[in-house]
Amino acid sequence: MPIYDYRCNQCGRNFNLYYKSYKDYDTAQPLCTHCQSTDVARRISRVAIPKQGRDMSTLSANEMKTVLDVGDSREIGQMFQQVAATTGTDPGAAYREAADRLTKGESIQSVERDLSSRGSSE
Repeated sequence: MPIYDYRCNQCGRNFNLYYKSYKDYDTAQPLCTHCQSTDVARRISRVAIPKQGRDMSTLSANEMKTVLDVGDSREIGQMFQQVAATTGTDPGAAYREAADRLTKGESIQSVERDLSSRGSSE
């Protein structure tokens, strides 16, 4: 889901807008979420792209969010595994399974669907 950062030229506040697709973004007329002004400017924010072998457990919350937004299941799985390893606690079987499956390249939707259906049948 594409996320766009804006600054309102009317009230001066920064805000984010989320669109289901790039097509939705292309046709949207962004409004300030605070004052409803259409006088807004798109901001380009820093993007964190994790590199292979990088310790993702040290990423900031915004950098982790970027990993999730990019949607590469292998990187998300690696991040989940590394973060869990730093906590010193067992995150549980479902978490470990999700991280393992994502790391192997399974789609996020597939893993989520399987784990959700299991949770409702237990």
